[in-house]
Parts: sequence; C-alpha cells; structure tokens
Amino acid sequence: KALPADAVVVNEGLTSARHLTDLVPYRDRYGFHALASGGIGWGLPAAVGVALAQAPRPVCCYAGDGSAMYSIQALWTAAHHKLPITFVIANNGGYRIIKQRLLSFHGNNHFIGMDFANPAIDFAALARAMGLPAETIAEPDAVPAALQHAFATPGPKLLDVVVEGRV
Repeated sequence: KALPADAVVVNEGLTSARHLTDLVPYRDRYGFHALASGGIGWGLPAAVGVALAQAPRPVCCYAGDGSAMYSIQALWTAAHHKLPITFVIANNGGYRIIKQRLLSFHGNNHFIGMDFANPAIDFAALARAMGLPAETIAEPDAVPAALQHAFATPGPKLLDVVVEGRV
C-alpha cells in the first residue's frame, strides 16, 4: 500500500522474491524481478540504472543482505546523484539462498563463511556512511510506516529490515 503508483520495482529478494510478487503485482514492463536462483548482486546497481533511465519515477529496490554485499557501493552512487530510490534490505544475516541450495541439492548443512556474524553487518550504518538516511527495522509491524515515510522523503534512503535467517 505504501508503494507509489508510478514506482518501478527492482526485486532481488532471492529467498523472498515470490512473496513480494504476491504483495506487489507486476505493474508494467519496467519492473525487474529476480528468479529464486541465479546471479546474485545485481539489484542495487540495477536500481541506480533504472532511476537514471526512468527519472523522475521513484524506484523501490528490494534485495537480500547477501546480494547487497556484492555491490554495496551503489548506495554511494545513488546518494551522489540524489536518486529517488528506496532500498529495502531483507537482512537474514547471511547467504540464505546459498544455504538453501546446498541443502536442496547436496543435503549439506555445513555452511562455511555464509553468516554475517562477528561482526554483524549494520546496513543502516553503511548507508549513512555513504550519505543515505537509513534505519533498521526489527519488528514487522513497523515496516508499513517506515515505507510510507521513505517514499515521502526525497532522494535515496535505506531500510534494513531484519528477517528470519534460519534454513
């Protein structure tokens, strides 16, 4: 409900992509949606490109924390150009999609280097360091108001939404 009617959606939420399309139906030919498998890390820079190409339309970029780590510098570019992008990071604390594939294809639950712990990654702090307003959201009930505020605020911003990370 918070998504502006003219917003372009860039969806790289690999482990939750199918749920997002239940909530946000395909609107027009300008949306970009990931499959639940495939390349990782294209969402943030794609959102920058979409915002540049589709100005002044707002862009909502939904990506997992693992995907975001591949191309986090796109936040700086969005801030530098003052692009109308709301980045929503689904923070499950690691590479959940890769863990799921290891379990599905190999029955292997020995996950090496796939958790963002010791230290945990603070995506809101990373975004602020690159010039974006940002906040961490730990309670699902707080998401709608945070989205409404983000879309009402000009320029880029980031919402670090903490989600379940177990496989």
